[in-house]
Amino acid sequence: MSDPFKVVVVGPLAPFASDFHVFLSGLGYSPDSASQKLQLVAHLSRWMVEQGLAVQALSPGVVEEFFAVRRQGYRNFRTPRSLTPFFDFLERARIDRVADPPPMVSPRDKLLADFEQYLTGERGLRPTTIVNYLNQVRPFLGWRAERSGSDWASLSIAEVTDFLLWRGRTETIGSIRVAATALRAFLRWLFLVSVIPHSLAEGIPAVAYSPYAGLPKFLTQIQVQAIANGTARKLVPLRNQALLLVLSRMGLRAREVQDLTLDDIDWRVGIVRVTGKGGRIEAMPLPVDAGAAIVNYLQNERPTSSDRHLFLQATAPHRPLRSVAISQMVTSRAAGAGIGFRVGAHRLRHSVATAILDQGGSLEEAAQLLRHSSASTTVNYAKVNLEALRLMAVPWPVAAGNPGAVGHSS
Repeated sequence: MSDPFKVVVVGPLAPFASDFHVFLSGLGYSPDSASQKLQLVAHLSRWMVEQGLAVQALSPGVVEEFFAVRRQGYRNFRTPRSLTPFFDFLERARIDRVADPPPMVSPRDKLLADFEQYLTGERGLRPTTIVNYLNQVRPFLGWRAERSGSDWASLSIAEVTDFLLWRGRTETIGSIRVAATALRAFLRWLFLVSVIPHSLAEGIPAVAYSPYAGLPKFLTQIQVQAIANGTARKLVPLRNQALLLVLSRMGLRAREVQDLTLDDIDWRVGIVRVTGKGGRIEAMPLPVDAGAAIVNYLQNERPTSSDRHLFLQATAPHRPLRSVAISQMVTSRAAGAGIGFRVGAHRLRHSVATAILDQGGSLEEAAQLLRHSSASTTVNYAKVNLEALRLMAVPWPVAAGNPGAVGHSS
């Protein structure tokens, strides 16, 4: 194991080495990891001596020049991201660094940036929704620029329709429906800011789509139990077990689990405050087994941190665990349990609803647990209760005197 106290830093960064070591310890870095970070800073400082640079000269462009040199002889810490903790330290120490000149922004990027600002400031949409809209509008801008250039004032509804038809050749109806929604918002904004002379949003037709066209993707309770009993990562087995129980017993979305804080749990009454879609906060009962798993994680595995989020990254710096990582954990556990298709966190949510119906529960009970704002959303799960649906099936008519023949009606 490397000893951070034995790392020697010479050059312009030497005065910061000791305080940076303390900073890393406060973030939860192990001595070995702290030593590696200090060795990286030592290399950077030696390079700065060769270049005749002071700490204030460490602009992003200069840092990239350093890593271009480092990549020639080192196999680890080869990107500017490796220095993020050090630059966070300099920022907290109020050490100013020179900024690179602003990059040239294309008209297309400027249009997207202005649209994003509108969605944030005027519409007040959630960050995940904004990212989704931008991901749908961005390919449209590129597609249209290749065909007609950047004269957006001449944009026609025919071009928008052609784009959606082009995407429809290779994508699902659900994806096209999402793209149409984002493009309507974009066209309304273009008209609002006078980029286009006429409102085109109303010209995008409704996409034929029904949420009831297929069965919800869910797991049987045997499969859910297999995932829960599967092999956990040695690094954070208690955290992942608590995550799985929260997802599979409470039906939370991965983003909702990501946002949970220590202050959201009322241990006296066994209630969890969940921030759902639209920022709506609702109280949910905390199942005993999920609560016990969370306590086990908090007492025996959660790293010491001032961050109030419930679930943290295992490695330093111990930032909140993101929804993508939560879903990836479920995918990994499902693969380890031998489930032959990809399973994400949201499939556990579907499985909670179907389990309620399989056990004789009502749609109202499923809707309450999943916190659906509309009953029509929960109705989709009625299709998986096959035994109840069989009772509603009408017997197939047969011809009189010939039970094997199909009856004909006129």
